[in-house]
Amino acid sequence: MSQESEVKEPLPISSPQENVPPFSEGSPTTELEERLTELQQEVERWKDQALRATAELENYRKRIQRDLPQQLLSAQADLLRVLLPVLDSLERGLHAAQEAPDLEKLKQGIQLTHRQVLQALQRIGIEPIAPEVGSLVNPAYHEVLSTVPAAEGSQPHTIIEVVEPGYQFKGVLLRPARVIVAE
Repeated sequence: MSQESEVKEPLPISSPQENVPPFSEGSPTTELEERLTELQQEVERWKDQALRATAELENYRKRIQRDLPQQLLSAQADLLRVLLPVLDSLERGLHAAQEAPDLEKLKQGIQLTHRQVLQALQRIGIEPIAPEVGSLVNPAYHEVLSTVPAAEGSQPHTIIEVVEPGYQFKGVLLRPARVIVAE
């Protein structure tokens, strides 16, 4: 083999771009770019929704904080409106006792006022706890102030006197009934 006989021409050098096929509408690169753009737009939509939801929640929180004192004031005013007729009755009773001290009428006036107070309390949801004498003590609703020896023929742990009734508000114990119990 002679060196002269086999001289080869140099291979043409091509640029890297010449080996890549031209972009066409259906090429994988274009599809990926389109998909990337779609996903970026979707991310932006989700970010926007998240920001809107956060702002809405913050506005709701501020509105609640602003409205809560007004709601409490309104509830207190409702309670006081219920008690005002009772106050009026007490004032009329005191005036009547000063003008004409008739004990029987004073007693009737106090009973009427007591009924008014109970009705006012019931209208706002307060219920009395008035255990019956002879019933068993219920520690959930009764506070034993003292015990006395059981009388002949009576059961132990029964209520023999109610010193003060108890009260509950919509199932919440405000004050237990205070009782005296047989040992």
